[in-house]
Amino acid sequence: MRLRTITRLLGGALFASSALGALPALAADLGDGRPVRPPRDFNPPIETRDIGPWSGFYLGATAGYGWGQGRIDGDVSQSGFDQKGALGTIFAGYNWQIGRTVLGVEADIGTGNLKSATATTFGTLNTELNSMGSVRGRAGVLLMPALLLYGTGGFAWSNYDVGLSSGQSQSKTFTGYQLGAGAELMISSNVTLRTEYIYTGLGREVLSTGGLVSGFDPSSQAIRAGVAIKF
Repeated sequence: MRLRTITRLLGGALFASSALGALPALAADLGDGRPVRPPRDFNPPIETRDIGPWSGFYLGATAGYGWGQGRIDGDVSQSGFDQKGALGTIFAGYNWQIGRTVLGVEADIGTGNLKSATATTFGTLNTELNSMGSVRGRAGVLLMPALLLYGTGGFAWSNYDVGLSSGQSQSKTFTGYQLGAGAELMISSNVTLRTEYIYTGLGREVLSTGGLVSGFDPSSQAIRAGVAIKF
């Protein structure tokens, strides 16, 4: 009888000591209540980042097709005219990414063979684009981490040669605005492809060609595609 009692007491003591020994491991699994810091190489999801892969300086080029409408009024003629032709630009800009929003500023300069020929009582009035440029803001949203939809708008200028078929001509710079929208796809960490629509509205300027004074009021639209390299 005493032996059985002693055996039970020893078994209970062994069980208690085993339970006490397991408590530190259990406490370590539960933690001490303090927040756990992520590892140093942890990258949070794009929604929580302020600086992302779209942030930074970039350079690029576009090519496209433009078409335009305008009006001539005064001594030479009072009529509308159409212009069309290929366009090309080089551009530079800077982006800031805040979560899924991308804000930026961009400037470009370019040229093309956007031109028109309008019949008048004094001969054919020819117009041809020499150069153009703009400084615009951009604002967009990321539909996916690599796909940006954006709108753009700002100051624009264009220089045209305007002249009669008889040989008198004048070069004139027009100023106005640009508005547009586009999509840009990041195909690697430093290369993007884009396609965009741009409308350019320019103010009326008075020209003198061969002693004939006329107002010239051009505007144009363009569809263009481009590539950019991010630094």
